[in-house]
Amino acid sequence: MIPIHNSEKTQRKEVIINWLSRLNSYDFSEPHRHNYFEFFYFIKGGGNHVIDFSTFDIKDHSIHIVAPGQVHQVNRALDSLGFVCLFELDALETMHEVNEFLFEHICFDVNERSPVYTFTSEQLPVVRALSDRAEEILNEEGDYRQLSLRAITQHLCVECIRSSDWKLSGHSQNDYTNFRKLLYANFREIKKVKEYAEHLCISEKSLNEQVRKHTGKSTSELIYEQIILEAKRLLLTGMSAKEVAYDLCFDDPAHFSKFFKNKTGMSPTDFRKIQV
Repeated sequence: MIPIHNSEKTQRKEVIINWLSRLNSYDFSEPHRHNYFEFFYFIKGGGNHVIDFSTFDIKDHSIHIVAPGQVHQVNRALDSLGFVCLFELDALETMHEVNEFLFEHICFDVNERSPVYTFTSEQLPVVRALSDRAEEILNEEGDYRQLSLRAITQHLCVECIRSSDWKLSGHSQNDYTNFRKLLYANFREIKKVKEYAEHLCISEKSLNEQVRKHTGKSTSELIYEQIILEAKRLLLTGMSAKEVAYDLCFDDPAHFSKFFKNKTGMSPTDFRKIQV
């Protein structure tokens, strides 16, 4: 069973920072998920990080962003170093562009929006300086600590944006991105392409063209993939196939099991056995 972790501090809209070498209240080397962001900065790499069933190498001076709801497991090398910031999205009180950048990590699949960022030689001095400042903040107290943590996390997000192909200008305005946000919010209740097109005030053909352009897949494929991803997450939290079926708004558990096997090649029960 995969545990789901909450934090009273993040719910109070605080940004939390911990050294990865320190023991936390839970063992994050086991698969689990959160209701908040985790922003890993690896100063010294080694090992790998499994996020939503995809494996990413942990490299020196890299950032891994784990979004709320994603299942992940950190398999660090013994001599790896770094820290992790924990926060809910609105706790950063950040500019629109950073907010949109982080929100896409919630909406997009990890194979489409990579959660891992590395930096150019020009960026590294800036990123290292931010890392050094984060280490100093760990030993600070007082009213300004939260302001400093927010500022550092925001600045690191900006460096991630700079190192990627994410575009600032009008990035959040295209039909495809709007569809992904709509899909994330409604995939349980809305499963038809026609309904998404109606919500976006565009034709089915136009929506399919936009999705095909960005992913090479059909709109229905993305809808099904979103459902299957959440089904896998829920199955590993200990829910039965029947409970998952009802959570995902399937009227008939047998229909859900048939759908799951058709898309993954195995039954929900077999999937859970393999993962556990």
